[in-house]
Amino acid sequence: MRLLAVVAAALTIVPAAFAWAPLQGPVGLTVVPSMLETSAGTTLVSFEAQNGSQILVARNHGTPKVVVANDPIGGQTQLVQQPSGAIQLYFPNAGGVARLQSTDDGQTWTGPFPTQSRDTAGVTGAAVAPDGTPYFVQWHTGAVNVFRGLNGDTSRNVYSPCCGYDVSIAVDSTGLPQVAFYSNATATGSAIYEALDSSLAPTASTPLAPTLEHTPAVPLVADHDGNTFMAWSPGNPTATGVTVVPFRGGQPAGDGVDFEGNFGGGDPHMALAVDREDRLWAVWSAGGGVHVARSRSHGQDFGAIVSASVPGTIYQISAAPVSAGVGSIDVIVNTGSTLVEQTLRPGLSVRVFKTTRKVGKRKLVTRWAQALDDGFGVAGATFHIAGRTIKADAAGKARVPRGSGKAAAAGYVGAPFRVA
Repeated sequence: MRLLAVVAAALTIVPAAFAWAPLQGPVGLTVVPSMLETSAGTTLVSFEAQNGSQILVARNHGTPKVVVANDPIGGQTQLVQQPSGAIQLYFPNAGGVARLQSTDDGQTWTGPFPTQSRDTAGVTGAAVAPDGTPYFVQWHTGAVNVFRGLNGDTSRNVYSPCCGYDVSIAVDSTGLPQVAFYSNATATGSAIYEALDSSLAPTASTPLAPTLEHTPAVPLVADHDGNTFMAWSPGNPTATGVTVVPFRGGQPAGDGVDFEGNFGGGDPHMALAVDREDRLWAVWSAGGGVHVARSRSHGQDFGAIVSASVPGTIYQISAAPVSAGVGSIDVIVNTGSTLVEQTLRPGLSVRVFKTTRKVGKRKLVTRWAQALDDGFGVAGATFHIAGRTIKADAAGKARVPRGSGKAAAAGYVGAPFRVA
C-alpha cells in the first residue's frame, strides 16, 4: 500500500530560546542514545562509549556514569520502564543481548542478566506492553528479529526478504505489537509498518514509498488511547518532507501530517515521542538544525515548529518528552564527535481576526488575537503590541490594536504577529 496524499502543515517556524550543552565526548558517528522519561519525571539517557567497552547512563542532564565497565561488544542500548516502576536497560555484549535492571529510578543497577538473544548487534528499539511485558528488536542482513519477555523468551524474524534496517517497535494500549523499519528490497526503497499477532507473526503490512534510509530509525511510538504513530520521509533520490502517519488496530488511520522542507545529506534524521499527557512530539533534522512540533490532537494537527541550529553536522537524533507543566522535549544530537543536548519548548501560533457589530448606522470593527497551541487556546498568554501588554482570556483571546506584536506565554516559545 502507498499513501497517496498528505496534509501539509502550514505552521509558524520560531527559533528556540536555549543553547546546546555537551553531554559526552568523544563519541563515534553511530552512537544513538536511548532516552526515557520515567514515571517519576526523571530523564534517563543510556549509550555506549566510543571504544564500545563501556555502557553509560546519565540522569537529569547530569554527568554520565559507567554501568557496564568491560563490554567487548558495545552497541546501541535501549531503556524501558514497566508499570511496576522497574527500568530495564538492554545492551549487546559478547554473549548476545544482556539486561540491567533498576528499581530506584535509574540511580543504581543490578545485573547483567543474559537474554535469549545471541545476536551481538545493537538493540535498536524496545517497548513495554500494558501488562508489563518488555519487547526488544535487533536487525541484520536478512532478519528483523523481535524478542518478547523480560529476557526475550519468545522471538521471531518478522521480515526475511533482504533487507530490513533501523527497526523500531511499539505496543499500543490494546497490547498490539508493531514494528517499523526501512527496506531496500525494492528499487524505490520503502518504510514498512507491520502489525504482529500473539505469535509475533506479521498480520498487516503497510509499505510507504519511495524513500531513502534516514538513520537512526524509522520512528514508531504509541499513545495511551489506541493510536500508534510512524514517521517517514517521502522522496527518492531527494527527501521532500517528514510525514507522521497514524495507525489504529494495525491499519493506517489517515494520510498523516506532512512537514515540508529542503533536505540534504543524510537529513532528515527523525524521532517521535509521546508524553504522559498523550502529547505527541515530532523531531527532525534539516538545514543544519533540529526542528520540533507538538500535537495535542492525537496527530491530527500540530502546533508551531520550533527550530534550533546545531553546532556541527547532525549524524543521529534521540528525543524524550518532559511532561511537567506545559511540557517540553529533550533532544540529543550526535555531531560526529560529541553528544549535545537541549530542551526545546512548544511554540505558540497566533490567529488574528475581526468581528463587526452595528451601532445605529455605524459598523464597529473589533480586532482580536488568539494565542494557540495546536489549535487550543493558551490561557494567560500576553500580547505585546503598540507599546501595550494585553492579557488574554481563558481561551487565549484578547482585543488588540493595529500594529506588529509578539505573543508570549509561560513555557512556550513566543510568536510574532501583525494586525492590519
